[in-house]
Amino acid sequence: MDDTTIFDGVKLRVQVKQSREGTDPVVVERDFPGLEARLEDSTSSGACSGTYRTATISHRAGPSALGDSVLFLDWHGDGRGYQRHDYTASPTV
Repeated sequence: MDDTTIFDGVKLRVQVKQSREGTDPVVVERDFPGLEARLEDSTSSGACSGTYRTATISHRAGPSALGDSVLFLDWHGDGRGYQRHDYTASPTV
């Protein structure tokens, strides 16, 4: 079953950044929609798997590259639009 009353939209942004002193600049990024259905989908007993696997992005990066992601949630009916949720960059790309 699909509970469409939870979100109006969900997307994940995956980024490759160049590690530098200060703010790490984004070298390449890609948005992955389709996450909303996975988060709202459940069995008839209400069990949600919550799993999601993104496609990949490719970019030739040097040894100081970082992998990063941002989750954007637009809660159903709150009128605030997408709210950004940042995650700590990974030292391994």
